[in-house]
Amino acid sequence: MDSATLTLFSFTARQMTRSVKAWLFGLMVAVPWGVVLLLRLLIAQGVPVPMGGVTLYGMLVLGYVLGFFVPLSTLFFGTALIADEVEGGTLPYLFGRPIRREKLFLVRYAAMTAILLAGTWASVLGTYVLAMTGGSPAGELGTLGGDLITVGLAVLVYGALFSFLGMALKKPLFWGLLIGFGWENLVAWLPGFLKRLTLLFHLHTLLPHASGPQGLLQQLLASSESRLSALLFLLAYEALFLILGCLIVGRMEASAAEREEG
Repeated sequence: MDSATLTLFSFTARQMTRSVKAWLFGLMVAVPWGVVLLLRLLIAQGVPVPMGGVTLYGMLVLGYVLGFFVPLSTLFFGTALIADEVEGGTLPYLFGRPIRREKLFLVRYAAMTAILLAGTWASVLGTYVLAMTGGSPAGELGTLGGDLITVGLAVLVYGALFSFLGMALKKPLFWGLLIGFGWENLVAWLPGFLKRLTLLFHLHTLLPHASGPQGLLQQLLASSESRLSALLFLLAYEALFLILGCLIVGRMEASAAEREEG
């Protein structure tokens, strides 16, 4: 990694961690920890709680981390990756760095992903430790590993999607919310073929408790798929969004120069 790339990576990471969104992100990281501690407090007070251990942990990963936390955090940081520079009038200064526009976008995406991965994995690990305390944490390490891989892929793909939307659309937050919490979180749970067009459906498949049907025809028509198919779909989506993002950022140079002159 050359010095210009490393400097840009560090600058983007500092820019993210010093923003108001970073404080909100930190609070969202700890939400499932609070839920587990609250349930443990209720149990200690003699209140019967019909869930706990690995069941509670799995519900928090599926419902909160994968269904809410990752889409929302990647939406806010991803759409702002380049769009904030455009709105703030600092894009010409960013483009003035001795680095190609496409590489600039990818480096900023990598820095954003590193920050979000660290927070997301901390949220999952903390939830696992708190939920499994008093049980047998070592017996579910395979589940934990599968969840970390799945939420990591979710950060990568959603981050690429929303970074692309942030440059392609005039109101990326509106469209991002519509896609992330309208299309993704509604259609992904519906029966039939349409759910296969969402990212969340493929992420559900990769969770440790997922299973796929046998045969190509069943995989195309049924409500589940093989983990290999899900992984290939997600990697293809990520590559597509990153390529589209590189194409868009390459065309933004002329407009930025025109604003600078004006």
